[in-house]
Amino acid sequence: MAKKTKTITQNSLGRKWGGTLDQNLAANQRFSADTDSKKINLGVGTNVGADGKPWNQATAFPASLSQLVNDIGDVCGSYNPAKDVQQAAAEFVLGQQLKLPSSIWNRCVTSFTAGGGSGAVGRAIDFVTAQHADIQHLNLQRYSWVGYDSIAYNRGLSTQSIPIDLSKLPRKGLDVLQTIHNGSGLLVPTKNWKRAGKVFARRDQPVIMDIPYTGFDHAELPYDEAVDRSAEPLLTLVDAGAPVVVGFGPTKIFNTFKYRPGGATVVICRTEKEAGHARNRMMSNARGSTGFIDIATYALMKAMAENPEGLKSDHSKILQRLNQAEQDWAKYAAGTPLAEFFGPGYGGLFRILPVQPDTVEALAEQHIHVVYVDKSLIRINIMGLPHGDQAEEVVHAVANRCTEKLPKALRPFAA
Repeated sequence: MAKKTKTITQNSLGRKWGGTLDQNLAANQRFSADTDSKKINLGVGTNVGADGKPWNQATAFPASLSQLVNDIGDVCGSYNPAKDVQQAAAEFVLGQQLKLPSSIWNRCVTSFTAGGGSGAVGRAIDFVTAQHADIQHLNLQRYSWVGYDSIAYNRGLSTQSIPIDLSKLPRKGLDVLQTIHNGSGLLVPTKNWKRAGKVFARRDQPVIMDIPYTGFDHAELPYDEAVDRSAEPLLTLVDAGAPVVVGFGPTKIFNTFKYRPGGATVVICRTEKEAGHARNRMMSNARGSTGFIDIATYALMKAMAENPEGLKSDHSKILQRLNQAEQDWAKYAAGTPLAEFFGPGYGGLFRILPVQPDTVEALAEQHIHVVYVDKSLIRINIMGLPHGDQAEEVVHAVANRCTEKLPKALRPFAA
């Protein structure tokens, strides 16, 4: 008689999700269900043109991808097809986007990975946690990008908030910082970055810099100046001697949403010897994850290497569109509490706004769809505002729900 097999309950497969419901998806579902022809999507997380439709004017990446698709047989037969452009693509990221001086490139290790900026940040976290086994959680700025919850959960980590006073950082945590707060649009002043640099320079554990929005924080400036200004927080940490690992995202700056080609994880070491160890560690890390280059990532790398001016032109046009949207919001919000969020100290694609209760529902009744943050906060994508006759009406509708002040928890760190 055969023995009965004992059923083993796989508790790990049913581990409770402790993260935040993705309200971005909920906002897009409300927008999709709305049948009004003049509906407005301020919840979308992508670039939007002046006509209110998805931005479709980028050319450099699509042209590179199209060429590779025509040569798909050769690409599929190659073990490492991106080898021919790896160095030039890395130098494009280091020099043209992050603005790191060429004198330190020999102590930088750059690795491209699938999944856009999310993939790059994930690999950055994997790189650090593999060497610091005591890390138990990610230290995040309050009201940050909801994707961090998923990244942490998938790695068995929890999340905690970065305090305003950096001397009180939670122990056994990996610090993840953003040059533009992804949510509120708040910019951290230069003096705060200098204080942060002194704190992180005293630590052996690297800090993660999530950089998916180069130039977005200074879209009102000429292109080269905007990118230079955007790089200042990273350069401040590096100049202070802090060990930094960057997760660089190309998705929004080059408008590569549909295919999500790879971002770049950049380990900035203190010495060339450290860089040698980091390179070996990164190669090992890549083999155990999404280390092989997919065709879309290869296409973006080829564009970086062979058509950098085309990518920069696409980037510049997106910044011009963002600046146009910022100007429209500022113009029609003048004299209301909303105006503050389009003045000094703010930038980027998103804003978190303090609002009256039930604002999500109230705006949805006017066919304006936003992201719920909590009962007194919403998030908007400012580029979702069409440029034209409808703009004033939409801004006034949002302004009428706005209240005076953001919570103290959204104050910049190191204040």
